Amino acid sequence: MRRRFTCCGASILVALALLVACGNIATQSNIQAAAPEKIRIGVIYSLTGTGAPTGTTQLDGALLAIKEVNKQGGLTIEGKQVQVEAVVRDDETKADVGIRRYRELREDGINVFVSGTFADISTALNQQAKNGESFVMVTNGIEEKIFRKDQKAPYFLSSLGAVDAIGRICADYVAKTYRPKRVILCLPDYAYGHGAYTGASQVFGTRYPDIKVDVVWTPVGTPDFTPYIIKMIEAKPDVVMMGQWGTDAIEIVKQAYELGLAKHTTVFFNSLNASLTLGMPPEALDGVTIGVWLYHDLSAFADKDPATVKAVQELNAAWRAEYGVAPDVMAVYAYIGMKETLRAIKLAGSTDPAKMYKALMDNPQFMSVKGPAYWRVDGRPFYTYAKFIATGKGAAERADKWDWCEVFDAYRGEELALPLKDMGY
Repeated sequence: MRRRFTCCGASILVALALLVACGNIATQSNIQAAAPEKIRIGVIYSLTGTGAPTGTTQLDGALLAIKEVNKQGGLTIEGKQVQVEAVVRDDETKADVGIRRYRELREDGINVFVSGTFADISTALNQQAKNGESFVMVTNGIEEKIFRKDQKAPYFLSSLGAVDAIGRICADYVAKTYRPKRVILCLPDYAYGHGAYTGASQVFGTRYPDIKVDVVWTPVGTPDFTPYIIKMIEAKPDVVMMGQWGTDAIEIVKQAYELGLAKHTTVFFNSLNASLTLGMPPEALDGVTIGVWLYHDLSAFADKDPATVKAVQELNAAWRAEYGVAPDVMAVYAYIGMKETLRAIKLAGSTDPAKMYKALMDNPQFMSVKGPAYWRVDGRPFYTYAKFIATGKGAAERADKWDWCEVFDAYRGEELALPLKDMGY
């Protein structure tokens, strides 16, 4: 009996030893899982299709931000310095493709994303992220309603904000500057254009009710804008406010110039960037007033805000050293979005979406090339300079192809974002 008991006891001891060993292996495995060899971030932009002129430069911005962090040793996760890797995908400027790419990367274990060239794709990603499993930073403008508490995914942000703000800011500027009796809004018929229309309508309807406002919608991918431009010429408005994007912006500016729209009315383009103006003849932009989210030359602010001017100069130098070109505004928003995503990981010491989002909300202030900024609880930043106002340059005025406009003013004010109480917070 004693011998049997001893054998049984020995068996139990062996079993316990195996359990302890397995426990140690499991613990080591958990530690390894908590401190991965690389931090993988899904980067989804429109690298082909209508959005390609912008999406390809956005990718440059995101990759530069990652390169800078990796040169500094990476980010610390569970006490270990970890390098960051961009897992790049092309949404082909199609919402359904963007959703597929997002799901593919989720299946591959990625839960941190930086994305967003066209508004409809970013809106679709917000819907995909509503289960709270992902941190999604889009770096383009989307409709303001997406930031409402009952619409926004838990850990969804945008480094640019709402396109409705474009409409509000530009409408207020146009109304105060030109004092028009009649304005035509010429906008693209999709989420970006609809958001800008909503914002402009809010301002014109409440602050300037005496201004007659009409809208001309243009389909995305329109090859010939002639009928729309002729319609606007015949209407004889005081100001035409255009808001197309991607290759549509390039084509409508070209065709408006060829048809002489500026001879009949004042043309104000709500928002342009370098990647788009490269495809436009310089004479088509000569003298056109343009809203720009950012520009690499803020000489007009040298005395007023040297800190912001310095930040722009430093980024411009780094960009030219890396890519040999001046930074494009949408690429800079991608750079800002990636930098803030990486800051969230650094502050949280984790890629857990909830921890990352909380880290930014607990530490909202950051310096940007649009002046001091801070994150709002609705997932968008408030920049000191809401938008810069510039005049397009003709060929004779340009030092190089990147010198396409001259910034002379900035629009500052609460119009960049509606009050939080209006957003359900």
